[in-house]
Amino acid sequence: MTEGVDGSGPWMQSVAITSLLWRYPEDHADPRNLAELDENTRASLHDEPPRPRPAWLIAAVERMRQRQLSEAVRTTWHRDAGAESAALTHQLVEHADHILRNGFAEQLGLPPGPLADRSWQVTPTAARPTRLLVDGTATDAIEIDTDPWVYAVGVRITAQVVATAVIDRDDLPFVRLALRTRPRS
Repeated sequence: MTEGVDGSGPWMQSVAITSLLWRYPEDHADPRNLAELDENTRASLHDEPPRPRPAWLIAAVERMRQRQLSEAVRTTWHRDAGAESAALTHQLVEHADHILRNGFAEQLGLPPGPLADRSWQVTPTAARPTRLLVDGTATDAIEIDTDPWVYAVGVRITAQVVATAVIDRDDLPFVRLALRTRPRS
């Protein structure tokens, strides 16, 4: 969760959801369901810690071996729905750039750390109208379908809330793009 706060309290709150992706759900043990891990990550998963791990940590380590849709769905609330940063296009571009920077840096040739070069980023003009199922209803949305690595789609849920989804193109055949709102708890 990220949050922006000023003298009046929170002005923005955002939460992203990471999910496991079972490309072959009929057999979770199918090796095609495993994530492609770099050598360091693979080695760290096999290292035994000096003390026993609690059950929740063992489960978390096992999930790291599985393919994930990392921060694929993000919901963002803005206090001021009219702010430029609250615009659906802005939120969709920001989410796509975040996924690209954190998931495709090597493919994009990006060095670690802050970047002055922004040529790799998605452009807002790439957004175009589409429809997205939200709670089973086709809803006006926007998409960015120009990036070679990801597909992005976003929808305004309320005046102050937008939801965006950014999916690795290799995973698209295994994903049904639709959103479901959750009741407030």
